[in-house]
Amino acid sequence: MLRYITILFSLIILMGSPAHATRIALVIGNGDYDKRLNQLGLESLDNPVNDARDMAAVLESLGFEVILKTNLRKKKAMKQAVRHFARRLKRGGKVGVFYFSGHGFQHNNVNYLVPLRADLHSRHDIEDEALSAKYVLNWMESSHQGVNVMILDACRNSILDEFLRKSKGAFAGVSKGFSSMSAPIGTLIAYATAPNTTSWGGLPHERNSVYTKHLLKELRQNAHVRISDLFMAVRKRVIVETKTAPELQVPWELNSLTQGFCFGQCEQNGLSSLLQQCKNYLQANYLTVSPTGNTAFSCYQQVLQQDSGNRQALIGLNEIAAKYVGFTERALNRGNHHKAQQYLARLRKVNAEHPKLASLEAQLQEPKQGPAGKVFRDRLKDGSLGPEMVWIPEGRFKMGDIQGGGYFNEKPVHWVSVKKFAMGRYEITFAEYDKFAKATSRKKPSDQGWGRGNRPVINVSWLDVTAYAKWLSKQTGQQYRLPTEAQWEYAARAGTKTKYWWGNDLGKNRAACDGCGAKWGWDAKHMTAPVGSFAANPFGLYDTAGNVWEWTCSEYENRYKGKEMKCLSNNRANDNSLFVLRGGSWLSDAVRMRSVDRGRSRRAVRFRYGGARLSRM
Repeated sequence: MLRYITILFSLIILMGSPAHATRIALVIGNGDYDKRLNQLGLESLDNPVNDARDMAAVLESLGFEVILKTNLRKKKAMKQAVRHFARRLKRGGKVGVFYFSGHGFQHNNVNYLVPLRADLHSRHDIEDEALSAKYVLNWMESSHQGVNVMILDACRNSILDEFLRKSKGAFAGVSKGFSSMSAPIGTLIAYATAPNTTSWGGLPHERNSVYTKHLLKELRQNAHVRISDLFMAVRKRVIVETKTAPELQVPWELNSLTQGFCFGQCEQNGLSSLLQQCKNYLQANYLTVSPTGNTAFSCYQQVLQQDSGNRQALIGLNEIAAKYVGFTERALNRGNHHKAQQYLARLRKVNAEHPKLASLEAQLQEPKQGPAGKVFRDRLKDGSLGPEMVWIPEGRFKMGDIQGGGYFNEKPVHWVSVKKFAMGRYEITFAEYDKFAKATSRKKPSDQGWGRGNRPVINVSWLDVTAYAKWLSKQTGQQYRLPTEAQWEYAARAGTKTKYWWGNDLGKNRAACDGCGAKWGWDAKHMTAPVGSFAANPFGLYDTAGNVWEWTCSEYENRYKGKEMKCLSNNRANDNSLFVLRGGSWLSDAVRMRSVDRGRSRRAVRFRYGGARLSRM
């Protein structure tokens, strides 16, 4: 099997080499639009740069030489990119793909793509400041006689209406959506939505627009199918997702291709049914064992006997190996060593030299779960270790202002039962969050000049840390999330009944706060302390008092009525929902440092004294 995987990587490298490239793509993503355009209603967009980078990566994996451009400021820069693209096509290009994600509109039935700093004051500026899609088509058509594909993911919903409203008639003739263009012979034009309609950018904090998200999925999974079938599949996916959106989105194509084309290697007719059967086995998880004896592994071997370089079969074998890696990691994390050994044996059968075999075999010797108080770390997909976690024992405690004299929102005092769970030994650090931000192309939060590394991350919203927990869950195969408010107080008290876990007096050098007498805090030279700078509580958790406020997953109530024991999901919340924060910060005084004190804020708010600590179920 190693020979097959080596062949796959060699094919990918060869196909992506510019010296041999006959498939050229220009990929543009414009998102960071000028403030003046924002005031007109052409707002900055979160998705286009991600869309462009992800599209470039997929096309490169399919053998394209990709010219990637993001956040082009002026029309001149866009034209230069197009002309460079055309020159590459003239030098032996057989396939040209142009992809654009960003703002676009039509004016007098001409479609325009908008650069970041377009100096638009009225309709008379449009031709000089925005790039005509027809300009791109003309260059592609004149540069070679092969296949040309134009993909336009623009015309975001509601934005153009706002643009026209704010411009007060200065842009007469501008309409929402793109108009239908004539596709030159040998060209396919794909629109994210039907002519004269708008597209949906997707849910907040999704990496890609709805259209590009599904186009990427199809390109990754079905690049071997004919282009018309691929875009039909994208259309079906988008329609299903946008049925409940503000406006139904129906992707659209104009096709005048005169030859068959696939983004990847077109499947051979004789192998089509066999490959589909292999895919069915793979989706059913009949990998190397099945009730009938028919497995994805044996099926893909049959394909390779007929076509030793078949790309789909090679990718299928990689997917089988990846599944067994995931199964093994989950079994190890659950402490099921017998299952882990079974999965490892099957992984060796598929690829005896898989790069993760050695580390997985080493983990078989490590105990993954233990008694309450035990510290552990889950492994990420790249083999690195996740945050340090501590098992918190099952128990029952009185929640709220048990000493009296507290705030009204700390009542009523009530009994709460908590099942065993794991809690972050430390608050999430910059090092941990920055790794997530880099992996997902998110903007890294400011450290206020206080330092990153093992200092607690600050300037992160509830949405930010929830996204981090979701990413960590996918990386480890475990369920990470923010703790409920009840879990947080139970873990912070650690069996104590005093104001602070160490007693009723704030004392000195116990935490980073205002008045804590440490070298960190509001009354010190530095604000946040590196995590673990002070003593841990009886459960082994550090900094549960002070340093940074910690988000929980619970919705805030003025008095306890049960929400403190539940998580409010992002799907059920809205931007006005209030979430509870606990623990106080470097800015807090003695009252706000108490184990029972409660803060709250909206999910999108970021502040320099706010961070988080994760839990794991």
